[in-house]
Amino acid sequence: MWKPPSLRYCYDTYIRDISIVFLLLLPLTICNAISIFVGHALNISHFPELAKKFFYFSDLLIGIYPSVLCIVTTYYLSSKHSINPMVVVPYAFLMYLSVSLTNGLVADSTGLPNNPLVALVTAIISASCCVSFRLYPLDPSRIDFVKDLYKQVAHFFGFLLLTVALSGLTTSFLEVMDIVRADIDFNPLTVGGGLAYQFILGLLGAIGINGHNFLFGVKQSLYESTQANIAAFHAGEAPLNILGQGFYDAFMQIGGSGNSLSLLLCILLFSKERRHITLALSALPLVMFNINELLLFGLPVIFNPTLIVPFVLAPLVSFVIVYGAMWSGLVNPVEAIVHWMTPPFFSGYVATQNSMSGVFLQIVVVAVGILVYRPFYLHYAGRSVIDSKAMLHQQELEKTTLKSFLGDVHRSMGSYISKHEVSRRVSQMLSKGEFVMFYQPQVHLSNENHLAFESLVRYKDEKGNMLPPIFIKDFTELGAMNQLDHMVIDLVMADMNKMPLTSGCKIGINVCVETISRQGFVEYVAERLDHYVLPASALEIEVTEEAILKDHNQVKRNIDALQALGVKVAIDDFGSGYASFAHLLKFNFDKVKLDRSLLIDAKEERGQNLYQLLAKISDVTGCALVAEGVETEQETAFVKSCGIDICQGYFFAKPLPLNEAIDWAQERTERIESITTAA
Repeated sequence: MWKPPSLRYCYDTYIRDISIVFLLLLPLTICNAISIFVGHALNISHFPELAKKFFYFSDLLIGIYPSVLCIVTTYYLSSKHSINPMVVVPYAFLMYLSVSLTNGLVADSTGLPNNPLVALVTAIISASCCVSFRLYPLDPSRIDFVKDLYKQVAHFFGFLLLTVALSGLTTSFLEVMDIVRADIDFNPLTVGGGLAYQFILGLLGAIGINGHNFLFGVKQSLYESTQANIAAFHAGEAPLNILGQGFYDAFMQIGGSGNSLSLLLCILLFSKERRHITLALSALPLVMFNINELLLFGLPVIFNPTLIVPFVLAPLVSFVIVYGAMWSGLVNPVEAIVHWMTPPFFSGYVATQNSMSGVFLQIVVVAVGILVYRPFYLHYAGRSVIDSKAMLHQQELEKTTLKSFLGDVHRSMGSYISKHEVSRRVSQMLSKGEFVMFYQPQVHLSNENHLAFESLVRYKDEKGNMLPPIFIKDFTELGAMNQLDHMVIDLVMADMNKMPLTSGCKIGINVCVETISRQGFVEYVAERLDHYVLPASALEIEVTEEAILKDHNQVKRNIDALQALGVKVAIDDFGSGYASFAHLLKFNFDKVKLDRSLLIDAKEERGQNLYQLLAKISDVTGCALVAEGVETEQETAFVKSCGIDICQGYFFAKPLPLNEAIDWAQERTERIESITTAA
């Protein structure tokens, strides 16, 4: 019985997938940090015009970041679930643009959608929709092309309705947020109001919402009040307030929202997990300019119930410390509104009237923030001293995941190049060479009239060289085995018209799990039999052990339907994997083909006993048995002694091209007729 995945499993999968996606975006984020750094350096060096170009480039990178995030997330999730990303990406981008443009979630400067949370959500929803319906690229060469086309049109129309619904829900959500925002009444210039202001900013940031945009009215009022107070202070008309825009910018978001510099240093000081250390080092250039998206989404903090707590708590503790230090006179109140991207420590120096006390206060805030983050981070990372034994055990259990993380990133980044090479090879094979069928006879040791062949696909290049079926791996990687199987079915059925079917000859065709488990496969086989005017009784479909291990209801339905049509169904290479008698009994196979590996093992006594036991399958299931890979006279004698009459292997004949297979069958028929005549 199918069980839904646990919440813990879903959460762990989310954490890992989001981490990989944001590491894939490292080049873009690091380029952005470099552009900002160079821009500030040029400003300090009195090259303002040149600095503007770098800031413009930075703005452009920031502008396209959410769109790239949507595309990369969609690509990664679809590739992970073996769905062609080129099918899924248009769905995701359509939903992302629709939701963003409909609700005005765009940047004023570029007009591009600018909400990373919307990018993530739309990518996940779109990938889920396409994975659930197993969408594949349309193939005009397929017989069911029109049917697939209309199925995809219907699916896309349904997706459009979902997009409209999601846009409407987003509109309603934003309207509710507007009402909530209008009802928010607190003054960040007071201690109580300031704590509430900081709490809401942290809570919104922890779920991917830019709190400064959400509380734009409050922030605008705060900015104007701060400017007025600073002007009055310089005019000698009023004392300098402790709380103001500069107070929050310089001390409440050191390294970005949530005092992210503390989290970053906590990781570097206490983490033993290579993935987190790599992420922290990569995020360092950005955090030094108070840009924390890489940490926020890459660790991630977003929707992380463990890290949300210190993310909200650290700025609140910082508020109390900084306010107390300034109220007591230990540190000068903030006199200047520093730019939000001013690096930490330098911002403290500038904000507190060029006083080193501001720098020391920021150091204290960062240190306290590290202590706030430490227990939560260690709990999240599984490195808590209290739970060290459990941590070591978990590390062993998840060793593969931890070791392969960077490998996953590398494979994800190289996936496009790899698939491009595979696609190029397959396209070249389809355009310059040809696929041909070879046929290996199955010989009945007791019944000379029995005639059957297994079809095996081969590739002949443009020079006429025959290549083994190593190309099957390429088709598998492209997710195109179903198309290859359909092509093979057509090739074999075209050959069958030239073979001696009237004498009861049967031809076996191998199909993969993907093909035998698809709806419409039986209808396709029936249609091709009608097209080539072939009797269903002459056809035998061979499936691998993997098909019965899946225990797929559709597989059983297709097998039953094929047999009802008159087509025989065999399981190929039985014993090569993990299938058992119990698996076999769930399906009504006409023939079971024992893998050669079992015959090789039969050189030892235990292997012989196993082979003899497997030979009893026919007594239980009533199906015919075939010994595959028989290559010597001794193996033939052993197989026959086990009660197996049908053999296939090089001892009798190698796989033959069509003409030679027909000649082989003809010679065999003539030999039987001559023996009969002589008798």
